[in-house]
Amino acid sequence: MILYTLIISVILFVIFIFTSGSRKYAKYRWLHYSLAGLALIVFLGSETLLIMNEHGHFGMKTKVYTQKISLYSATGAAANSQVPFMLLHQDAGKDRIYIYNTEKQGKPKMKHTQITDKNAVKTTNQTAYLAIEKKRRVFKNSFYKNLFAYSGNKNVLVSTRNVFYLPANHQVMSVNEMKKMQKEMLEKQKKMQEQQSKKK
Repeated sequence: MILYTLIISVILFVIFIFTSGSRKYAKYRWLHYSLAGLALIVFLGSETLLIMNEHGHFGMKTKVYTQKISLYSATGAAANSQVPFMLLHQDAGKDRIYIYNTEKQGKPKMKHTQITDKNAVKTTNQTAYLAIEKKRRVFKNSFYKNLFAYSGNKNVLVSTRNVFYLPANHQVMSVNEMKKMQKEMLEKQKKMQEQQSKKK
C-alpha cells in the first residue's frame, strides 16, 4: 500500500505543479498549489514510513521459531557407551562451523551450520539432538502487513542459534583431526594384519 501511495503522490504532485501554470486553470491556481502541497506531504510521509520500516523496523516484531533435530555420531557408528559420540567442526577464520550427522543408519548424512550462526555445545542424559532457534522479523499485524506489502521485509532472518546436546561421552574435533585419526587407525589395522599373517 505504501508503495502505491508513494508513486501516486509523486504523479499527482507533478500534475498539479505543471497544470497550475496553465491559463485554463489560472483562477484555480490556489487549489492546485494546495493539492500539490498535499501530494508532497503524502509523498514525504510515505517515504519516511518506508525508511522507518527499513532501518528502524517500524511495524515489525521478532518471532522465535524452534526446531529439534536428532543427531548421530559423525562416524556413523551405532550408539555405544564405550565409543565417544563424534561431532566435527571446521574453522573459517575466527568463526567455527559445526558438521553433524542426521542419518541413524548407513552412510552418515552430514549437514553443517552457517558461518553467521551462534553455536553452543552442552551435555545431556537424553539421546543427542540439535536445538535450532531462529529469530525472524515479521509484521505486527495485518495492517502493517498490507501497509508495507512488497517492501521485502517479510519474514527476514535476524539470527540463528544452534545448541548441540550431546551425551557425556562425546568428542568434538576438527575435520583434519578426524582424518588423521582415521589414517592412524587404518595403519594400526594394517600392521596387526601383517603381524597375524607372519605368525601363520
